[in-house]
Amino acid sequence: MAAAVCHAQTIEKRDTLETSYVTAVKEKMRNTTQTGLMRLDGNKLRTTVAAFGTPDIIKSLQMLPGVAAGNELMSGLYVHGGDGNDNLFLLDGVPLYNIAHFGGFFSSFNTDVVENLDFYKSGFPARYGGRLSSVVDVETSEGDMHDYHGNFSLGLIDGRIQVEGPVWQDHTSFNVGLRRSWLDVITVPALLYVNHQNKNNPKANGGYAMWDLNARVTHKLGKDSKLNANFYWGDDDLKAGIKSSDTGSFMDLGVRTNWGSLTSSVSWEAKYGPKVGGKLMGYFTRSGSDVGYTFDVGSVDDDGKEKSMMYFNDDNLCSVYDTGVKYDVDWYPNSSHHVRTGATVAWHHYETGRRYEQKGSIFEIMTGDDGKGNTDKTGEEYQAWEPAIYLEDEIFLAYNFTINAGLRASLFGTKRKTWGSLEPRAALKWLITNDVCAKLSYTRMSQNIHLVSAMYIDLPTNSWMPSTPEAGPMVSDQIAGGIYLTPGNFKINLEGWYKTMDGMLAYNGANAFYPPLVNWEKSFTSGRGESYGLEFETTYSIPKLELSAFYTLSWSWRQFDAYYMFPYLDRNDNRHKVNLVGNWNFARGWFFSFNWNWHTGNRITLPSHAVLREGNIYSTCYEQPFNAKLPDYHRLDVSVEYKWDLLGDGTKFTTINLSIYNVYNHMNASFAMLDTDGDGKYRGMAYGLIPIIPTLSASYKF
Repeated sequence: MAAAVCHAQTIEKRDTLETSYVTAVKEKMRNTTQTGLMRLDGNKLRTTVAAFGTPDIIKSLQMLPGVAAGNELMSGLYVHGGDGNDNLFLLDGVPLYNIAHFGGFFSSFNTDVVENLDFYKSGFPARYGGRLSSVVDVETSEGDMHDYHGNFSLGLIDGRIQVEGPVWQDHTSFNVGLRRSWLDVITVPALLYVNHQNKNNPKANGGYAMWDLNARVTHKLGKDSKLNANFYWGDDDLKAGIKSSDTGSFMDLGVRTNWGSLTSSVSWEAKYGPKVGGKLMGYFTRSGSDVGYTFDVGSVDDDGKEKSMMYFNDDNLCSVYDTGVKYDVDWYPNSSHHVRTGATVAWHHYETGRRYEQKGSIFEIMTGDDGKGNTDKTGEEYQAWEPAIYLEDEIFLAYNFTINAGLRASLFGTKRKTWGSLEPRAALKWLITNDVCAKLSYTRMSQNIHLVSAMYIDLPTNSWMPSTPEAGPMVSDQIAGGIYLTPGNFKINLEGWYKTMDGMLAYNGANAFYPPLVNWEKSFTSGRGESYGLEFETTYSIPKLELSAFYTLSWSWRQFDAYYMFPYLDRNDNRHKVNLVGNWNFARGWFFSFNWNWHTGNRITLPSHAVLREGNIYSTCYEQPFNAKLPDYHRLDVSVEYKWDLLGDGTKFTTINLSIYNVYNHMNASFAMLDTDGDGKYRGMAYGLIPIIPTLSASYKF
């Protein structure tokens, strides 16, 4: 009987602590000084409408005001006029360079293991640096110290499993999440069947597989001290090929693409007293890709021996490696100050390489003087070191007046040059009444790395490069402010911003799948950007219903003198954007969710004048970049979910979810070009690619 009483007391104490934590998070959000901050917890992320049946962090952030999504279904995040490569993604405090699977169709973050995330669009605290436009700080969950439980899910293109529990009761816990696509389970046997049926030619092979693994181990060293070890490994592998052979000849074409990321970290958190705490962390992160193809065509002699007439092999590799150490301190010297300070140092290694091989003869042209072939190897390696220190102080001047003042100082050094940066930060909050407050912020941010890309799509051919004397760091200055109200069950925010960006790069080379790897700066030109606008957000929330409406009015400009001498609108300049989002628990175990997305169309560059010769376009000219606008974009997504409590005690659930992407099947324009209509007249024609996508998924929580 005594043992039963002790166990009940343990459970009661544990539940009390969890409730206190949730309350503290809500208070923190209500009282935060920063502008442009939104905090999302893992439960909210896991209940959003999900394309392909997989909840996605990036897709959730794309719905927010001030954010443009770029290409449909991709993981683009263009914040306050940014370029998409200027967002800082942190996974348990470690930078993550590659944040997309499947070419951007869904992100690298597995929501099953996410505890919460902080998303900053402005008002960045001094503890963050290295990017211009946003910070996405994702924290995974510590494992349960007392009980074992988990979740298994199966969606349209992937399956997920998550398990957590104690290793040593009340001392050590683990949390592991594994996600893998299963398209290859269908495509590989399907291709084998097709090849078997097609006994002659050609023979096709290939498949796609992605997977990622998250693991976290937490160990309590004492009441005020703990260790965390975090690990992430994500990988995509795409292969495709076709073979054919005939009497006396053969052909073999193969394409291979592999890309992924790995992060690992060990951290020690401790409280040194009632007023001081610190966190020491060491980490390693890697992101890289390998893209190539092989083409072999030739003849076969009478003995069946292949005699290659021409052989091509092209292999492109790019990687970035970071090793870093950082230490952060929280200090409450008195009731009027909350001081945060810290230092970090990171060593960066950037590596690119291309190997092109060609041998054989075709059309009586020999490759190489001796006919044995040519091999061309190019590549470049860069090393850089980046130390930084910061200091910020949350100053409570009065019960209703708070200032967050900070300064970040950093260096970025390579063997060719070293750059220094001082970044002042300031945020002010005035609590006018209990339900009304005003905020104002100013931030300067710098970015020392560039994403070398020949296309706007997030492809594994893109490569990260450090600043060089020819392509220096980028710098942004942003002012933001607004009014924030919380009357009753409503939350109403009205916020505006103005941002300038200097040192931006734009590709000016020829159309190419692979970006330049050596002397890449010669294929880019430098310019500046400007963005400003207003954001409106309102949310009505009661226990079983939450409705939100977001509206953005924005302008995004660019000026690259090499292209055009005057400012012009950016590709992702969406003047108006509206998002309506709802979640409704309309009956016991039944949940309905929807989101409706509308925005003015993205911009593209089309010829403004054309010279015809014999009825065909002979030459074209352009008055300015991005001079045409695609049709307005809109779509509706809905989700109906039934959650069955198997035992009636809230410990085991089976969930069935039906999600429909693009319910009314509106074919939104993905691209446009000059084409002829039925009368033979040239017109700009837009083409849509993404239809309605229904998805049935199931999960089991145990």
